[in-house]
Amino acid sequence: MKKMLSLIALVGALHLGAKAQVIDEKNGKTYYYFDSINQKQVKEIFHHIAELQMFADNQGNMRDTMIHIKNGPYTRYHPNGTLACSGMYNKERKTGSWKHYSQQGKLIKTEEWLDDKLIKSTKL
Repeated sequence: MKKMLSLIALVGALHLGAKAQVIDEKNGKTYYYFDSINQKQVKEIFHHIAELQMFADNQGNMRDTMIHIKNGPYTRYHPNGTLACSGMYNKERKTGSWKHYSQQGKLIKTEEWLDDKLIKSTKL
């Protein structure tokens, strides 16, 4: 059973690695995705923890999948390369201070989060 779980974890990690460029274990992973509204590629960097989740498929058979849960520092960049926002995640939930920046790099909004609930938002 342990060998099977190790194999599943390895296959899941290899599969997820194909979607992301690994920077290093201290800086998290870099993810690129396409923003269909702005028609541009977006870059995110975040720390994560891997978690094996079980679910039932349409036939009632149990399946598993390895997912990445945002956990730790998070940054997102505008398509021009300037910082768009930064903050912290605690197991996929926003927490603490988040800062949002314009494409020119100017701080435009700050937010305070607690357990993924917005406590305060200030536009500057």
